[in-house]
Amino acid sequence: MIDFHCSKRHKDMTPIVKDTDIQEYAETLLRDYKPKLLQEPGKVNPIHFVEAYLDAVVDYQDIYYPEDEPAIAGATVFNDDHILVFDREAKRIKPIEVAANTVLIDNSTMADGKEGFAAFTVLHEGGHLCLHPAVYRRMGGQLSLFDSHKDGDSVVCCRRSSLEGGGSKRAKLTTQTDFREHQANVFAASIAMPPSTFTPAAQEMIRNCGFRDGVFVMPDVMDWDYSLGVSAIEESLSSLFGVSKAAANVQMKRLGLLMTEEQYLVQHRQLAVAF
Repeated sequence: MIDFHCSKRHKDMTPIVKDTDIQEYAETLLRDYKPKLLQEPGKVNPIHFVEAYLDAVVDYQDIYYPEDEPAIAGATVFNDDHILVFDREAKRIKPIEVAANTVLIDNSTMADGKEGFAAFTVLHEGGHLCLHPAVYRRMGGQLSLFDSHKDGDSVVCCRRSSLEGGGSKRAKLTTQTDFREHQANVFAASIAMPPSTFTPAAQEMIRNCGFRDGVFVMPDVMDWDYSLGVSAIEESLSSLFGVSKAAANVQMKRLGLLMTEEQYLVQHRQLAVAF
């Protein structure tokens, strides 16, 4: 595995990087892990990537969270630790020991029809392992309870709301936790849908819809034809890359392949000025 390096960090060691830096890093890992994924569109095996390449363990549990808090989709454990889980057989909450470098996936993500979300969650947690050890990994082997963890401890738990839609809430990043969740989402998307193969595949589909420059431009008021066209492209990309339609939608927007009319006009004005 190739370590992630960045020249600037927040005081809590959160990387200060652009999305493109994470995308380039993800493609560097894929080039080392399985170069074919950068040569033609295909599905990455998230479990194999995390376990065989990142040298982590993937486990499944009913991760406990209080009823008045958002549901947890997954967690990454950086040091030997304890977490709280719900024991369905005994119908009680109990702590269990978890080894360092373990990715925990909540059983709720494994529901039928949610395979794309489950795969994205595994890769999201892999993103934390690669990008955020300086934040969460601590020296020594002390143990602490899952519900007492704060930023900087050895476990990061990820809320379902931070992952649903492939991490589309870019405009609401305020805390360092928000930035780390966004970074893990960009990493997951870049492993599952590397720009090197995703962009040409999406552009071909978009051109087939009549957009000659490979950018699907959405009108201010979406009609049936436009909605159907976007949905069909999302469906095709979802099947091709093994992701959810929502994740494919976000990746198209992130790579500038799906824009509003205003965004498209602004971009072309900027290009006109630049050249």
